[in-house]
Amino acid sequence: MLKTSILCSLAAVTLLQTGCASIPKGERRVFLDSSTHENAPPDWVKSTRITWESEGKIHLRSLHSVRGDERVNGCFDLARLDSKETLLSEIADDVKGTLDNAQTSISESAQTVLGKARTSEYKGKLTGIRVMEQYFERYKIADSERVDCYVLTQVAPGDYDRIKRSILEQVTLADPRIKEAITKKHIDFFKKDDAPQAARLPAGKESSAKEVAKQD
Repeated sequence: MLKTSILCSLAAVTLLQTGCASIPKGERRVFLDSSTHENAPPDWVKSTRITWESEGKIHLRSLHSVRGDERVNGCFDLARLDSKETLLSEIADDVKGTLDNAQTSISESAQTVLGKARTSEYKGKLTGIRVMEQYFERYKIADSERVDCYVLTQVAPGDYDRIKRSILEQVTLADPRIKEAITKKHIDFFKKDDAPQAARLPAGKESSAKEVAKQD
């Protein structure tokens, strides 16, 4: 189950990963083009949520921004990569949070594994991440043209748990004491089969942040 602290830290990570794309005082953002050729983004683009659960699936919204002279397809590729890193970061923090709640310390090696799991250095297989929608918006601020690329991805709870299990296996290999602690303390990293799927994200605790576009 994703913890409230995980969601808060994710918001902070998102703000650190992204550059400040707030419009300078006195400058005006001028719409140029979009996926629909209209200045009317879909609701999921306008939302400030980063992760949420709906209809039993986990959804992630990612945003990447590039200069106006760069390829939109490349921008979407980077947004999809951001989405995967967001998911990995949540799962790694989920594992760490469960261990912390069980008052189980982890070694420096295990910390390193968790750190790599939060980034593109993760070597495990990512399955079940589906891109549901994409949207781009081209705009101009003063003399600077930019493109914002949004990607909406979806992950089934079973696929989420498979990725979590892979990360957990890597952590226990790095620190065998964790496996012993899990057995002794009966630490449960996975929801019960009869638990409602909505329990994965605490009610009313969807992850959100004031997202700003990445700067190159």
